[in-house]
Amino acid sequence: MSTDRISILVNQARQLLQAQPGESVDRPAIEKVVTAYVPVLASMTGSELPAKEVAQAIRILETLFVVEQGPSIALTNKDMLRPPNWYVGDLRVPGPFMTRYLQKLEESSWPIESIEALRNSTAQVLELIDDPSRDGPWDWRGLVVGDVQSGKTAHYAGVINRAVDAGYRVIIVLAGMHNILRLQTQKRLESDFLGFDTDPAHITESGRRIPVGVGQIDPSLIVDSLTNASMKGDFNQKIADQTHFAPMSQPFLLVVKKNGSVLKNLNRWIRRLPDQSRAAPLLVIDDEADQASVDTGDQPLLEDGTFDEDYDPKRINGEIRKLLSAFGRSAYVAYTATPFANILVHDERSAEEYGADLFPSTFIVSLTPPDDYFGPEAVFGTNDDGNDSGLPLIRLVDQTDEGWIPDRHDKYLRPSYQDRDVIPPSLERAIDTFIIACAARAARGQARVHNSMLVHVSRYVDVHEAVHRQVELYLLAVRALISGGDSDTLDRLHRIWTEDFEPTSELIKGTVFGRQTIQTSWDEVRDCLADSADKIEVLTANGKSKTDIDYDSYMETGRSLIAIGGDKLSRGLTLEGLTTSYFLRIARQYDSLLQMGRWFGYRRGYSDLCRLYTTPDMEDWFRHIATANKDLKSEFIHMRMTGATPKQYGLRVEDHSILNVTAPTKQRHAAQRQVSYAGEGKIQTVLFRDTKIVERNADVADSFIEGLGSGKHSPVRPGPKRGTAKGILWSSVPGKDVAEFLSHLSFPPENLHIEGDRLAKYVQAQIGENELTDWTVFVPGADGTEISIGGHRLGSVERTPRKDRDTTPDRYIVRSILSPFDEAIDLSDEDFDIALEETNRQRKAVGKDPTDRPAGPSVRSVRGKRPQNGLLIVYPLDPVIAGIATERPVIGVVISFPDSQTARRRTYLENTVRQREEQS
Repeated sequence: MSTDRISILVNQARQLLQAQPGESVDRPAIEKVVTAYVPVLASMTGSELPAKEVAQAIRILETLFVVEQGPSIALTNKDMLRPPNWYVGDLRVPGPFMTRYLQKLEESSWPIESIEALRNSTAQVLELIDDPSRDGPWDWRGLVVGDVQSGKTAHYAGVINRAVDAGYRVIIVLAGMHNILRLQTQKRLESDFLGFDTDPAHITESGRRIPVGVGQIDPSLIVDSLTNASMKGDFNQKIADQTHFAPMSQPFLLVVKKNGSVLKNLNRWIRRLPDQSRAAPLLVIDDEADQASVDTGDQPLLEDGTFDEDYDPKRINGEIRKLLSAFGRSAYVAYTATPFANILVHDERSAEEYGADLFPSTFIVSLTPPDDYFGPEAVFGTNDDGNDSGLPLIRLVDQTDEGWIPDRHDKYLRPSYQDRDVIPPSLERAIDTFIIACAARAARGQARVHNSMLVHVSRYVDVHEAVHRQVELYLLAVRALISGGDSDTLDRLHRIWTEDFEPTSELIKGTVFGRQTIQTSWDEVRDCLADSADKIEVLTANGKSKTDIDYDSYMETGRSLIAIGGDKLSRGLTLEGLTTSYFLRIARQYDSLLQMGRWFGYRRGYSDLCRLYTTPDMEDWFRHIATANKDLKSEFIHMRMTGATPKQYGLRVEDHSILNVTAPTKQRHAAQRQVSYAGEGKIQTVLFRDTKIVERNADVADSFIEGLGSGKHSPVRPGPKRGTAKGILWSSVPGKDVAEFLSHLSFPPENLHIEGDRLAKYVQAQIGENELTDWTVFVPGADGTEISIGGHRLGSVERTPRKDRDTTPDRYIVRSILSPFDEAIDLSDEDFDIALEETNRQRKAVGKDPTDRPAGPSVRSVRGKRPQNGLLIVYPLDPVIAGIATERPVIGVVISFPDSQTARRRTYLENTVRQREEQS
């Protein structure tokens, strides 16, 4: 009865909240509506609602409404032939397919903000491919980057629904490399797009298809599928020949495994289709596009540096390219959470019989998950911030000391702890925490939800069987002891609760991950222990498994299981309600490790109960990968904000001394380059428009400059033309003062590699090496609006906002704030001449005319003779031109670092576009 009352309260409050368009929905608004409706519900039911039920309803509504969702970031290729602007006006309004899909998400209790974000980002993808009614030929390639377990399938289901509304008629989804993953995707698209059960065993005697998912909302939308939801339901040429395939009349879906034979048969069948069928617009969704789709072959280069067109790529890559070229109008949209291999594809590779490779030349869209996405940065933290160590959920395992499963082993290993056929103490502890987590969720009113534990310690099936037996023996023993009320066992579990769960829950309570958490006592947990433990079963999920992990049959009761597996658990497969992970598997590639992290995703209402048992090395590696992944996404953002394209803006990924970014054959065209702030010039191009932030930055600049003294007004520039510079110059400024200034400024996150804290830490580190101790600070003046900065009156510097980027109201974006000669302001005449000579030498080598201004790299190279000296330029930008309602200047900075032999250097892998940038 309590569940019914809560559901009624939630549904009524939700309708009232949604009936207030334009009103922000926060916790106070939710509490107000719920409080107002509680007496009505009490009158209807004849009983008062306990405070605990009211609080639970509020938490559920918070899950729906109070989830912050960032915008997707789109990077488009506007300079190559690409689709005209077509997806505008009424076309962007969800059509019948998309409307029923959005309704299904709403009825499935998706957060409102997440639904709105999906509505917008799927429209964004559609506008980046092409109008299916436009004559061909056309062929577009794009990439959508999500996060592990973050909802990519839901997103491409939305893209498919929008595409069919717009007129795409053939939808082919390349769904993983295993039958189970293909089947899982087929079932998901039945629910989210097709609207009916495709399993032949489920068709009624009359031939009627059973409606599911969106089909229960509106079964009238006509669409067909050439694949079905059975283990043998992949594309079959014989079945396809018996189907009336008329895509110009109605849309068709194919969910196909990425298998060479299957794709070859599909292409053979397509080639025999009439021209009218192959004239239908094709949309290919490539799920997990970094796996199998990337060509790992070594295509020969000719003497002129171009690729030999007489080349056969690896089978799956080649078949995908043939598939795209078989249709006169096609769009290929790759989806992955680990895009490293995709961006490292050579952007100019092609072959005569296959066409261009799968480099995402048309667009890249980076999806931003909700703020409570339980991802790598949240779990592990990043290396950029020493204070960010991640959530307190990791429990370290001394794999060597326990000796149960060594790093390196083969399929003949029989795991043993101290020569006994048992699991080690760390895994015993992990299972204990899982038992407690299941009971705690039940105590929180989640008794009928799914609970899963992952044990991933080996890739070998034979080892899985041995681990399964040991785990099951331990679970059966503990379960019996709990049921029998064994005091030692209950005391041990109680200690884990008080020493681990209670302090961890307290730490997480104040974060976004704790906002739907219900406080639970040990007495409540203990009361649920026996029933919860009795539900837990142990199973293996590996290459010998013939079926998917079945959660659907347990929807009424919830299923609790410990899944033991390897590669099969590493891609695509979702473990519902995953709370405890025991992970010792050694993998030394960014993409493999991230994909093995099945613990990523959403843990609303129970994130504090989650635990990850792994090694210290693994924790360090994941933190490094989280940092590299964050930096790559910053590159995406910066590319978008500066208006560049995937063919114009080179990308790079931070490398590691032990790990590979991806498989060596997938990164064969990447180039390794060591970089650091040493010898770098950092130029701000994106600034805040928010008046409060602008004025706060101006206050920081005032305080810094006032402390520098009077300075040298109108300093003389170096070089043969000399002359004076408008502005004020200070010399011998202590590096610690510069570091403090940078740390107090607020920089928009879109400024790639210009983060105040990171810059300050670099300066402080180099001071420890007796470098960057003495700085030159220059505040330029110009002919703009007169402003005050640090007690000095100057004409502000005018920088016109970029018109092509002026669609972001809270950002002021310019091409560059740096004036050509300013970076050389602190050089002597002699150093200026040396830098200019080096610049012209390099220009001559690439066929460029000489210049009278030394380039930044040459200036910083010369400055490297005195690594104690750095240059900081503080630009007081004109607020009128920036369109900001203030009399204070908009503070922009340029930092010119000298070369250094002592600076910590990061090693990056650069894609081919980036390599050309470095050479130009």
